[in-house]
Amino acid sequence: MGFLRDLFVNVVLTTPLVGAYTMFALGIVFIYRGSRVLNLAHGAMAMFPAYIAYALTGVAGPYAGALIALAAGGVLGLSIERVLVRRLRPAGPTAQTVGTVAALGILIALAARIWGTTPIHAKGVFPDKSFAVGNSALSLGGIALFFIAIAVAGGFIALFRYTDLGLAMRCSADNRRAAALMGIDPERTTAVAWLFAGALAALGGVLLAASTNLHPYTLSLQVLPAFVAALIGGLENVSGALYGSILVGFTVGIVPSLGGIGKQTGAPQVALAFLAFIVMGMRGGRFAATDVRSGL
Repeated sequence: MGFLRDLFVNVVLTTPLVGAYTMFALGIVFIYRGSRVLNLAHGAMAMFPAYIAYALTGVAGPYAGALIALAAGGVLGLSIERVLVRRLRPAGPTAQTVGTVAALGILIALAARIWGTTPIHAKGVFPDKSFAVGNSALSLGGIALFFIAIAVAGGFIALFRYTDLGLAMRCSADNRRAAALMGIDPERTTAVAWLFAGALAALGGVLLAASTNLHPYTLSLQVLPAFVAALIGGLENVSGALYGSILVGFTVGIVPSLGGIGKQTGAPQVALAFLAFIVMGMRGGRFAATDVRSGL
């Protein structure tokens, strides 16, 4: 019974991470479906707006600060696409992905320069209330993070399945020249994808910073499990990002319940690494999810 109790507690306490991974994985998938680019700067696109929200909370309040941070995240995503990704497009997807690494380094260095590297507990947009779960506590903000992520996932699934914008994004990503001949502006659809993904990353960063800590390196790296989630679900599969995030999040929660090695520092991360290797081994050259291109 002790094992089952610990397992239940750890899984419940992991729900905020599941929500954050879902938002981040959705953004990764959204950009890939819209531009065929694996955005390695996604963590920094979540971290930098979270700092903006923190800086504005004392001036404009938590709600206005969060809204401004969401707008800043959208502008940041659009700027990265315009300044780096679009200029590197003639060199191919690999060059564009390398360009996002440059954006990652610039944003982390800029945040560390402006706000320092001391961990900060950011004020959340939800009341500072917690619920006892075993010997730990789960904040109201963490619970809200999970349910907001589920709602956002449903919205993005509907966007790609039922709207002309979703169809235009898929067409532009598959064949930009053919899309242009059909009257679709590929540059515009790509920009919209980066705009939406930037705002989504900002939302996840703001909510996660309030549930954990705000740090330029730590928060940027907390997005890494979302890449595993996106690989599990397929980089073109929006609903797969949700399923992958649940699997990754629960892996993080279950491993510490196993006792022995599971309780060692870094054990969940090692488990995620093995999970990533298994997924890439199973998918092989199809890790970009071409096998689920029609799936949502």
